[in-house]
Amino acid sequence: MPDFSVQSFVGWLHFVSLVVAGGVMPVCLILSGFEETNEDVRGISAVIWKKLAVWGMRSAFACGLALLVINWINRSEPFSQPILLSLLVMAGLLVWLCEAAPKALGTGKRGTALMAMALFLVVSFVITNRTAFARSVPDPDPAPASVVPTHQEVPTVAPLED
Repeated sequence: MPDFSVQSFVGWLHFVSLVVAGGVMPVCLILSGFEETNEDVRGISAVIWKKLAVWGMRSAFACGLALLVINWINRSEPFSQPILLSLLVMAGLLVWLCEAAPKALGTGKRGTALMAMALFLVVSFVITNRTAFARSVPDPDPAPASVVPTHQEVPTVAPLED
């Protein structure tokens, strides 16, 4: 039987939740454009956003916090990453924007939903290019270079005579 770890399962759940939430955001924005001309689809984008985007972001945020706790329990020092605190702030802001977007979409305003989608793209860009934004602290006392001889004489052994 395969060996499953809780960390990999929660990480997979986090990824799937983000994909669902991030995938439904542009669909809802496109649907909100159709709501202006068609009366029979009015309010559908707010309902879809509320059911899929909000719950996807909530579960992704909860899974992300669970991953943070799992990493902390496993002593992998998740707080040693300098970008983590800014990502936590952006994730909280993203959840807040996702919670506020259905009301705005219901009244025909797309600004909050558009800001949520733009922040989602920014956060995913920062996560994907994590090394581009990491601060590297120079080593205050570099280790001295060791002197390695470039040529070593290898002793030769004379062949045995019979």
